[in-house]
Amino acid sequence: MVYSIDLRNRVVAAIDGGMRITDAAKVFKVCRKTIYLWQDLRKTTNSLAPKVGYQRGHSHKITDWGQFKEFAEKHKHCASPQMRVEWEKQTNVDVSEGVMLRALKKIGFTSKKKHFVIPKQMKKNEKHI
Repeated sequence: MVYSIDLRNRVVAAIDGGMRITDAAKVFKVCRKTIYLWQDLRKTTNSLAPKVGYQRGHSHKITDWGQFKEFAEKHKHCASPQMRVEWEKQTNVDVSEGVMLRALKKIGFTSKKKHFVIPKQMKKNEKHI
């Protein structure tokens, strides 16, 4: 949660004025750890402004979703491990099977499932054919 700079300034000013951190946490309804982090931020940057410009999430290997959707339509007969290999041949980008499955889910494709038949056990009185 990002708190406003006004709240940050009021909390730190109250602490500088002699209020205990525990009391300030109760009065302003902010966690004590957050107050400690704000104090450290003020020591290092001389500001209580929140950090900006940091990366959120991991860098994505599949970025052109139009191209990927066409690829998925073309290779819809393949299971995800084969699709992964074909994607690497087409784009020279190596992706894991998990990345391929998440990308397919994102565009609305379901993953292939292995279908197998379990043979019924024969009863003793049935004859083998």
